[in-house]
Amino acid sequence: MPLAHRIVLSVLAVALLTFAAGHSLSAAEPLIAKFDEAKRPEKWTVNFGHWEPKDGVLVCRQLDKDNHAAASRWQIPLKDAVIKLRLKFDGATGFHLGFDPAPGELKKEGHLYSLIVTPTQAQIKKHKDKADEASKDQTLATASLNAKAGEWIDIELRTEGEKVSVTIGKTAKLEASDPTFAVAKPTVVFRVIGGDVQLDDVQVTVLKAAEIKPVEKKAATKK
Repeated sequence: MPLAHRIVLSVLAVALLTFAAGHSLSAAEPLIAKFDEAKRPEKWTVNFGHWEPKDGVLVCRQLDKDNHAAASRWQIPLKDAVIKLRLKFDGATGFHLGFDPAPGELKKEGHLYSLIVTPTQAQIKKHKDKADEASKDQTLATASLNAKAGEWIDIELRTEGEKVSVTIGKTAKLEASDPTFAVAKPTVVFRVIGGDVQLDDVQVTVLKAAEIKPVEKKAATKK
């Protein structure tokens, strides 16, 4: 084959590889919730509290009758992801962004870990095993905040393998790691403590998807 033809083929091969790489990187399009509609995004379910769009934001509120933190879950199965959102405290004392382990992934009961944000502080907390009375929550990272009334706070959380990193605003950064963090996660979990929180521009980019297997029910044994 003439040298000129080989050069042309080499250039085409490089171009195709470059296109393929760019295509794979853009394949994981972010899921974005802006709350301009009257309903929550599809597969965003409520466990406790008030989670309703109003005036282009999601109003999140703990209800006294629940005797439980306001809690909702956006059902996006994942292992690795980047979550971005805008948050404004409007009477609430705390906001959680976190995950649960998929069924069968760990020999524990309860949540996996959460980013816990208050107007004055942020923490990454590994949650206890509810099946073990001696187990306790573990605070893995802490950063100070100074959120003013009515101020929107930008949050970015990256969960990748065993590591989690968080950026809040332009200055606060937190990092933590734990072997259990690499498991499959069926949903993104949101919680609110106290009064109201407003959420907007919630964006989830899945870096590594997860296949969530249904839990097999054990057959009842005769006594």
